[in-house]
Amino acid sequence: MSGQHPVSGGPARGKEIPPVSYLDWYIPRLKEMRKHNLSFSGLQFPWELGIVEDVWKDHRGPGFDERSLVSEMYNIPVENIHLCLGATQGISLAISAASRGGVVAVEMPSYGPVSQTARILGLETVPLSRVPTDEAWRIDREEWAQILVQVDLLMISPQLNPVGWSYTESDRKWLVEFCIKHDINVISDEVYSGADRNWKPFFKEGKNFITISSLTKVHGLGVVRYGWICADREIIRYIGRSFHNMEGMMASPTIRIVEQIKDRLNEPVELIEQYREENLPILQESLTRLGIKWTPPPTGVFGAFRIPGVNTMQMIDTIGKEYDLLAVPGCMFDSGLEEWLRVGWSIDKKSFSEAVEVLETVISKAMDIT
Repeated sequence: MSGQHPVSGGPARGKEIPPVSYLDWYIPRLKEMRKHNLSFSGLQFPWELGIVEDVWKDHRGPGFDERSLVSEMYNIPVENIHLCLGATQGISLAISAASRGGVVAVEMPSYGPVSQTARILGLETVPLSRVPTDEAWRIDREEWAQILVQVDLLMISPQLNPVGWSYTESDRKWLVEFCIKHDINVISDEVYSGADRNWKPFFKEGKNFITISSLTKVHGLGVVRYGWICADREIIRYIGRSFHNMEGMMASPTIRIVEQIKDRLNEPVELIEQYREENLPILQESLTRLGIKWTPPPTGVFGAFRIPGVNTMQMIDTIGKEYDLLAVPGCMFDSGLEEWLRVGWSIDKKSFSEAVEVLETVISKAMDIT
């Protein structure tokens, strides 16, 4: 089925506002509570918070800076940080501060808000695509260079959704040098980067670079809506103005909940590493039996692979539903990914093993039909 992926184009108002088709498709199916759920791109961490003292009371007061947690996380001054209600809000804030009014290049494939929000804010977008190889998803430097010289802002998702691959070292070096040379601002959505212990946030590359992240994907705290933006102090000042216009202040329950669990934020990262060690071999063995070639990304809790000749959206909506299985079709993230399927391994080994057994049956039946 076509038309599910994010769409580039001119400024969007009213009926022209693009849908996040992934959520339109995914949320109703998530509510079905299918038994075998491999659809999660974020960690399913078993948080038990207990009682949060004074959760409804104003958190602001002398001697307390709500940015201190992120400051310690990145070892940077609080003046380089602005909190926000999740990374999705951070995208709008960062664009409002970093745009000079010109065309915005958006990296594909992508989750809809990363590549479509600029249009809602009155800007034109053009797509840039990473291309798959046997070992990574690479930048086509010639194509990117031709487009980047025409823009003043670039939106990227280093840990690419739906495949989970980040940039190679050489591609990242090329991109950073090119954007600095041509004075292109870069907004980097790094919500998955916390799973990579060796990750260098893009904002540390210089004044042109902005990092957005949150506690949603790696730490399993999406319902709390705690995100942040790291950037040059001048950009952060502009972001603060936008935040005060669009939001006002951070929610006190959000701040108090996060303060209560801040000393445990290493636990989800350790669990991700455990799940990779336990679950990835199970998935790789299953795909090998099916004759599907796949190299998992080196970090994170999800990846995607191609099932030749199979429309994965139709597969999940028919055979998958019959077998009580949910995974995410690649067509939700870009054109040309109709035969790709995103699978997450962010659940316990027993549940994952049972789900992969069902997945193998579903794929086998779909391949037999085609």
